[in-house]
Amino acid sequence: MISLAHALPALRIMLAVALFSAASVGAQEVTLERDSPLYAEPRLDASQVTQLKLGATGEVIGKQGAWLNLKTPGGSGWLFSFNVRFPSQQAGSGDSGTGSAGDRLLGPRRSVSVTSTIGIRGIEEEDLKQASFNADQMKLLDGYVATKQVAEQGARATGLAPASVDYMDAKK
Repeated sequence: MISLAHALPALRIMLAVALFSAASVGAQEVTLERDSPLYAEPRLDASQVTQLKLGATGEVIGKQGAWLNLKTPGGSGWLFSFNVRFPSQQAGSGDSGTGSAGDRLLGPRRSVSVTSTIGIRGIEEEDLKQASFNADQMKLLDGYVATKQVAEQGARATGLAPASVDYMDAKK
């Protein structure tokens, strides 16, 4: 069993590395993955500051839920975090272990695909606690409902075919 006296020096070193890494992270430059509106506030119904084009760059100066506060040459405003690519996600870059310790410890995960990242990036427990019901958004969501027949026709029209998938028991 390791005593606290023996573990304390190692804990101090780990804390110093974490603090040093966090201090070096700072503002982060991002690149737009698609044309995106830049809003005055982190809301879809906020006024639009400008329209950013694919490949434009900006500096992340803040974050609120799934929204990033971005400073660009065209102005500052808010956009969805999944519309941008972080430096560690540059196209064609492998995870060679390069970059600062802060980027490797605290930066976005390099091995996660964009599809996976969209579902988790930027949403924290506090955001979920502050969430509220929005009837207009539910009506909009209901507008996307499709019957099974319409969905099957759409799938066939794009070349998709049904496939049978065996149930995977999570307990095995």
